[in-house]
Amino acid sequence: MRRGPRVLMAAAAAALCAVTLAAAPPAGALPRDNVPEVGVDTGRFKLPIACTITLGGVLPVLYLPLDVDVQGVAPVQLGPGQEFWLTQGSGSITFPSWLTSLAPILGLDKADATITDLTIGATTSTPEAINIAKDEPLEIKDIPIEAGKPLKVGLPVQGTFEVGPFKAAQSGATTLGFNAAVAEVQLKSRLGFSLPVKADCKPSQGNALLKLGIGPGAGHLPGKITGAPLNYPEPASNELVGIINAPYRCTLDGEPLDIGVAVGANIPLTVKRGGSFSFTQASGALTLPAATVNKLLDKGYTRASGKVTKLNLISEGGVPATQNVAAAGIDVPEFPLVRDKKVVLSLPANGTLTAGPFKPADGAGTVAILLGEAQADFTFNGGTKATGTCGTPSPKVYLVENPVT
Repeated sequence: MRRGPRVLMAAAAAALCAVTLAAAPPAGALPRDNVPEVGVDTGRFKLPIACTITLGGVLPVLYLPLDVDVQGVAPVQLGPGQEFWLTQGSGSITFPSWLTSLAPILGLDKADATITDLTIGATTSTPEAINIAKDEPLEIKDIPIEAGKPLKVGLPVQGTFEVGPFKAAQSGATTLGFNAAVAEVQLKSRLGFSLPVKADCKPSQGNALLKLGIGPGAGHLPGKITGAPLNYPEPASNELVGIINAPYRCTLDGEPLDIGVAVGANIPLTVKRGGSFSFTQASGALTLPAATVNKLLDKGYTRASGKVTKLNLISEGGVPATQNVAAAGIDVPEFPLVRDKKVVLSLPANGTLTAGPFKPADGAGTVAILLGEAQADFTFNGGTKATGTCGTPSPKVYLVENPVT
C-alpha cells in the first residue's frame, strides 16, 4: 500500500476502496476502452458516512455528515476458499467550506493526521474484516487548511492501495462493506499551539458495497487484479457507477463457447421500504475472448452480426423477480473475426437500456440484483444463422445489493 500526504479523514475514503460494484457510466454506448477483462468488476461510488468529532480527547462536540468518493477493483466471482483482494483503491472526501472558515479564529493553517482504523469487512470470509492501518498507522503530515474553501482530501496522494487477502468461504456469498475509520488529528496553529481532534467515522445509510458469489464454477487462483480501467465520473451521493464483466458459458450450434457480458449503469446504494430504484444510463458490452473467436474461425466464420433477445436481471428480495432488459432486441452490428484477437462490442451501439424499477418485497432486508440467462440470434458470413443461449452464471454474479432503509 502506498500513501502520501493529504487529509484529515482520508482514512474514511480509503477505507472504502474496495468497492466497486456492478455497472457502468457514460450516457450512451459503453466505451470499449472502459470495459474490464472478463471476470473483473470495477466501480466508483459515493457513500454517506457520519463522523463524531471529539476535541481535546474529552467530549464529542460535532456529528458531521459527509460523503466518501471511492473507486476500486475486485473479482466478479470466487471459488471455495479462494484468496481475494480489493485492489487499485483510491478515494477522497470533501469537507464543507464553513468548517475551514473557523480556522482564522485560532490561526489554524496546517494539520497532522494519524489514521489508526481503516476497516473493510467481508462477511463469511476469513478474516471477516481487515483494518489496513492496524499494524502500521497511516501518517499524513502538514495538511494545508485554507480558510473559507472546501477541503478535498484523498488517500493516497499518489498510487493506489489494496485490502487483503481475504479467504472465501466454501459456498454462498461474501458481502464487502466499509466498517469504520478513525483519524487522530493535530490541528496546528501558527501561534505555536495545536488542538487534538479525533474523528470516528461510520456508514450512515448501510455499508453493503459489493457482493461476490462463491461456488465451484470459479477459478481458485488468488483473485488479485491489476491494470483494470477506472475512468468514471463522480457519482451522486448514495450512488455507484461501474462496470462488471461477467463470464458466461453459452451454447452455439450445440457447441460450448465462453463469452463475457458487461453491464454498466448508475445505481443507488440503498432503497427505502415502500420505494424503488432503477438503473440509469445503463448500457452493456459483449466480449468474445480470443479462444472463442478462434473457434468461430475454425468453423469457417469470418464475420458476424445479430440481435440480443434476452438478458435477464434477477432480483433477490425484490419485485419483479425477473426482468428481461433486452426484450425489445439489441442489434449487434456486423463485425470481423480475426484470429487470436478478442472482440469487444458496445451494446447497444448507441443509446441506453431500461432496467428497473425494482421494489423491495414484503419483509425483505436487502434487494440484490443478479445477472441471469442471455440469448442472441447471429448471422455468420452474411447468411448462416444460429442462436446462442447462455445459462445463468454460476457462481452467482451480483450487480448490486441494496439495504432496505
